[in-house]
Amino acid sequence: MEDCLARVFRGNDHGNGGCLNDLGPAIDSERHCADLSCIETMIRYLRNNLLLGLKTAPLNGVQYSLGIALSYALIAFAFGSSAGLFRYGFVDSDLVLTLPLTLFIFPSLLEEFFFRGVLIPNKAKEKGVPFTLWITLLSATSFVLWHPLNALTINTAAQEFFLNPFFLAVVFFLGLACSLSYIISQSLWVPIILHWLTVLVWVYFLGGRNIVLE
Repeated sequence: MEDCLARVFRGNDHGNGGCLNDLGPAIDSERHCADLSCIETMIRYLRNNLLLGLKTAPLNGVQYSLGIALSYALIAFAFGSSAGLFRYGFVDSDLVLTLPLTLFIFPSLLEEFFFRGVLIPNKAKEKGVPFTLWITLLSATSFVLWHPLNALTINTAAQEFFLNPFFLAVVFFLGLACSLSYIISQSLWVPIILHWLTVLVWVYFLGGRNIVLE
């Protein structure tokens, strides 16, 4: 950034007086430097968070992650059953053998990339309890808001679920579980697997919907 500014004020190679004589090139140069700085910052952030989360083995605090996953499963099943969200029975689809891979890529992998890998710093737990709680709520809330948007734009067949406040409550619980398990384990594979298993059970046995089924 300092080199860019030095070139701006030094002027060009033809002896002009820099930005004092020509503000146009100076402003363009400064804008170009700012753009490069933003890009470098974004790349550094993704490398230190998203990529680090993918490279970290899901073994750190595994007992806590399992406890969070089990707690979520019990809460989601009890709440979903009482709210009438589930339709029990095996999925009826010609894609039954390819669904696990499809559901792993979307929504599990891609959604966790953003809602956990991007929104939550990999070292969030080192920033203290208040920050951990705030970033957990931010991630879970953003995750919930994505579902109605998804239903209104991409997966319109899922509107029955994705616009249902009771279903969105279950989604919020999943967002909390994925966020906390990621913060504790620092491995993005933990929320990815939790998300994937949740969607698998929902689609295969509880009447869930996915865009590839339509």
